Amino acid sequence: MDVFVELVFHGLIAACIYALLASGLVFIYSTTRVFHLAHGGVIALSAYAFWFTTSVLSWNIVLSALMAIVTSTVLGLVMNELVYEPLRRRNSKGLGYLIATIALLMISGALIIAIFGGQNQSLGFSSQVHVIVGAHVTTLQLLLMATTVVIFFLLHLLSTHTRFGKTMRATADNEVVASVLGIDTRQIRRLTFALGSALAGVAAIFYALEFNLDPNMGVMMAIKGFTAAVIGGPGSMTGAIVGSLLLSGVEQASVWYLGSSWRNAMAFTLLFIFLLMKPHGLFGRRFS
Repeated sequence: MDVFVELVFHGLIAACIYALLASGLVFIYSTTRVFHLAHGGVIALSAYAFWFTTSVLSWNIVLSALMAIVTSTVLGLVMNELVYEPLRRRNSKGLGYLIATIALLMISGALIIAIFGGQNQSLGFSSQVHVIVGAHVTTLQLLLMATTVVIFFLLHLLSTHTRFGKTMRATADNEVVASVLGIDTRQIRRLTFALGSALAGVAAIFYALEFNLDPNMGVMMAIKGFTAAVIGGPGSMTGAIVGSLLLSGVEQASVWYLGSSWRNAMAFTLLFIFLLMKPHGLFGRRFS
């Protein structure tokens, strides 16, 4: 029973990481209709920036965390301004955006190798261990779960109780009508990328503290975030949470019954099942 409880807690921890990944993707897609797979690369670069400032430059961990969030925000804005906005002005279709975002994801991995080297890195961070209903949980993991809850609560307030949230939803529903009504849709897209990429910074911080870093981690981050978003439904923040929980649950079940080597294979299987049988996800609209 203790092993099962441990797996449940580990599943919740992984679900929090996936939810932070998926929330940024969903936040950006819901407004811009760009499925920003390069979001995984933003997370990877931000995680390495956090590691570098903490381990190499010996910065205070809080200052390093702020740097990681600033790095992710700037990267997201640069990608939007230099790649996605020009494509939008040229009336590019979905395939153009897909090629561009995959290229950006690959470039991110190449930049990590060029700047930080090709070896894996680790912060070696440790925190106090607590025993909760038989499971061993660290203070960092409790902070991760609490932070995830707070972030999603703030995102809910932002989208439903602020002027920006209303203009964001108007832009998502019909950008042309929103422009006619006087909404600066380009500025809304810019702010959306900034906030969505800031979420990537938060995910990068916790990932760097909890796991080892490797130069190709951005690809796996993109796949896991994409999977959680597709399961929940593109455009649905609630779906991002549920999708992350379901993805993590399937992974932990595969570890329990089949072994750790099946973890990613079962996650990809779940992705294909939803793409083929329920492409609009559990709560969102059809992916397009």
